[in-house]
Amino acid sequence: MEKFLTNFLKTNYFKYYLIFIFIFSVIFLSQKFLYPTDWTTSEWMINYQGGFVRRGLMGEILFNLHKISNIPIRYLVFYLEIFILVIFLFLVFKFLQNITLNKLLIFLFFCPIFLIYPVAENEVIARKEYILLSIYIIYLMLLLENNYLFFIIILIFLPIMNLIWDGMIFYIFFFIFSFFCKKEIKKKELIYFTFSYLPYLISLYFILISKSDPIGFEKMCLSINEACFGAMFALDKTLIWNIEDVISKFKIEYLIRYLLIILICFSPILIFSYYDNFKINIGKYSINKFLLKLNSILILSILLFMFIGFDWGRWINIGYSFSILTLFFLIKNSNIDINKNKFSRFFEKFSVNYNKSFYFLFFLYCFTWNMKAIMTDDIGSFPYYRIITKFFKYLFV
Repeated sequence: MEKFLTNFLKTNYFKYYLIFIFIFSVIFLSQKFLYPTDWTTSEWMINYQGGFVRRGLMGEILFNLHKISNIPIRYLVFYLEIFILVIFLFLVFKFLQNITLNKLLIFLFFCPIFLIYPVAENEVIARKEYILLSIYIIYLMLLLENNYLFFIIILIFLPIMNLIWDGMIFYIFFFIFSFFCKKEIKKKELIYFTFSYLPYLISLYFILISKSDPIGFEKMCLSINEACFGAMFALDKTLIWNIEDVISKFKIEYLIRYLLIILICFSPILIFSYYDNFKINIGKYSINKFLLKLNSILILSILLFMFIGFDWGRWINIGYSFSILTLFFLIKNSNIDINKNKFSRFFEKFSVNYNKSFYFLFFLYCFTWNMKAIMTDDIGSFPYYRIITKFFKYLFV
């Protein structure tokens, strides 16, 4: 069992695990994309037929594909979601394959708010952030190779992503910090890196000043050949409206529940980060305990996102995914040696001295619960079992 888990990313079982995620994701998507008020589908349908609006670029592309092919837009959304899943899971495989997992990484990788989360909580499958996560993985791989194409990611793909999903503003700092983890940064690279963010800032400006108007909204609804629904109605809402909407549904028990989830899932990363001494140098300045500061900023950004949107589980999943991908990047880039970390060594000793207790805790932590997407939802149980039973329910109903 121990050898299997530590070598999991080097075996075909890792590939089978991702195939399992893909197959069940597609099955569950096929059951929801035609649902009249599916929020995910509505978000992909936002387009520019009534004028420029935030989050409309991909919907505009789908609309034009619909005009060329006469394929209903909802089906184009479904095909796009499958394509995004293929790309994301393929990149995860390429990025993580051949890494040896120690005892701490085993817990972090199999955590139920990481890769398996969208399958257990179907409202999160193939949402727009998975394009952002795919871009980030490509960016990290280019950094590892010291390939200057990573400038293209910042210069072109980040502005495009901003026009697809403006929520990326809460995670842009990962792109910035990971750049400074490069072994050597030349002055010329730093200048290029700074100016490459100008297109992103320009796109952000236009998003901030954009707002849907009633006439434009009606034109957009006519373009999709059905009544507008879901995310489309959020286009003309202000930041204050979003905050008030969250407050109107808020209960202290919801906050306690999700703060507990954040504590349970991020504590291993934060404790590891506390004992890690990796620092980055920017000119004459140094940032000590870089990983701890990065994850602290992440948690603050998650809390801020929770303040303006009620998809609390979704924000935690995105943040955790960024954190884990960055951790693996730092390991592959030799910025940190996870096996020398004091907290990581504690995990190793505990697994040796209390082997049965270790695997019981592993099962309890990774396989007995799952987080829901919306702040009002309770915690779920036994995600893998629920996934299988849901599949048979769809199969025989």
